[in-house]
Parts: sequence; C-alpha cells; structure tokens
Amino acid sequence: MFTCRRSNQVEPPVSAGNPKNTTVARVADRPWVTDAINPVAASAPVPNTNTAVKKFSCLQSLHFDALTSAAVVEFIGTFLLVLTVSLSTVQNTEMAPISIGFLFMSLVFSFGYLSGGHINPMVTISVWLATSTGQGHATFSMRRLIMYVVAQMVGGMIAAFICAALNGREFPVPNMGVSLNTMLRGFLAESVFTFVLCSVFLHVAVSQQRNNSFYGFAIGFSVLCGGLTCDSISGGVFNPAVTTPLMIVRCLFSLSASACTSMPSLLVYWVSEAIGAMCASIVYVALQNVGDEV
Repeated sequence: MFTCRRSNQVEPPVSAGNPKNTTVARVADRPWVTDAINPVAASAPVPNTNTAVKKFSCLQSLHFDALTSAAVVEFIGTFLLVLTVSLSTVQNTEMAPISIGFLFMSLVFSFGYLSGGHINPMVTISVWLATSTGQGHATFSMRRLIMYVVAQMVGGMIAAFICAALNGREFPVPNMGVSLNTMLRGFLAESVFTFVLCSVFLHVAVSQQRNNSFYGFAIGFSVLCGGLTCDSISGGVFNPAVTTPLMIVRCLFSLSASACTSMPSLLVYWVSEAIGAMCASIVYVALQNVGDEV
C-alpha cells in the first residue's frame, strides 16, 4: 500500500565532472563518518541538497493532526488501563491498586504532552468545565470533549473483550452491591475520591503551575491512594471507562445468572463520579485567584 525507499541505499559513484558532489553531502549528513574522503570539503559546511529521500518518507501521509493524535493516545491509554485493571484483579487482588496506580502514572507521563493524559472521562469532563470559563492554560472545546470520551470508552470496551478472551466469561468486575446501604457507601467513596483525583489533576496539570516535573507522580499516587482506600467499598475505580465496559461485557457473554447482578450499580458509579468531577471543577475555578495578592 505504501512504498518506501531506504535512505541508506548505495548509489553509483559520481564522476569528477559532476558539479554536485553528493558524496560530500552524504558525509556531511552523517557526522560520525570520518573526513578521510575529502578533509577540506568535508570540514566546510555543506547544505543538505538531498532532502527528497528521507527515512520513512512514505509515512508522512499518516501524520495525524493535534486533536486526532490526542484522541488516539487517550484510546491507547484507556485500553492499557482497563486491561491492567481486569488482569491484575484476577491474578492478585491485594496488589492491584499498586499496579494500577503506577501504570496510570506512567501513562500520564507518556501521553501528557499530547492529550494531557486524562485517560478518564470524568477527568475530561472536569477539565472541560474548568476551562470553559477561560481559566487554566487553554479552552477545552466541546469537540475535544466528545472525541476524548468516545476514544476512552472504545478503548475500554476493546480491553474488556480481550479480558473476557483471556480469563473466560467469569472475571471480576467492580461492584458496590445492590442494597441501599452498600450503594450509599459506594456513592460517597466514589464521589469523594473522584473529587480528589480531578482536583489534583486540575491543580497540577491545568493551572498556572502546570509546568512542573512532578505532576504525573501526584496524579498517579492519587489513583493509588483511592484504590487502596476504597477497594473494599466500591472497588476504588473513579473511572466510568473502567466500570462500564467490564460490566457490560461480563453481563453479555457470561452464562451465569449472577453475571448481571452488578449492573444496577453502574448508574451509581456514573452519578457519583460525575458529582465529584463537577465539584472539583467548581472548587478549582473558585480558587483561581493567582493575580490577587495574598
């Protein structure tokens, strides 16, 4: 489909009468080659006239624009996160929050320069609410919000299918129970720690102090702390792109009658996490008094 010409192909020697000394140009392009061919010409600055042939030049047409690149890395990051959540809870439930927190930290550091490293629809909604008023370093458009959330949910859904293929139809999913008491406890836990996660993200990655080198640690450790604290209450998820795909895939493909018992709590996850994200945005906007004297 695409044809490439390797830049290191051997070309025929150039005669002395050729006005373009391409040998010198190739040596200048590769400074690690010694100047034994022509020390005088090689030491002088030679413009690179051989710009038509570049390594992987056929991939230039595959370059995405900035918004598409951001959506792609959100898809990849959410896919890896959901896959890690599902597999780590199967293999070692007690250590799962640690692996999830450190992975989230790595993903934020890896993809932060492209998309901000949200990897969570609630973080995306919180950033959109906080920056739509002009606060923060940029205005987060509605189009970007939709593309992020769609990419995150699709990535999570594909990861859930892979989890079902690897672990069978019966794999653990986040569950806060079906009784009113357990749902209320899960509601409070998810809303509070979603507020914590979104607040940390807004203050270290969106505010005027965003140009720091520790923002990934703060965000990752927030996920780790919330997971360890709320694991026995609600699963410590704080991310609908994790709960929704796993619950839906397990309910659809499991042959057990109890596979869909956790579905009633799915709405509780969404509502509680949305409240936490909105509260974080409100508090963040209210506290942005950077221009005022203390």
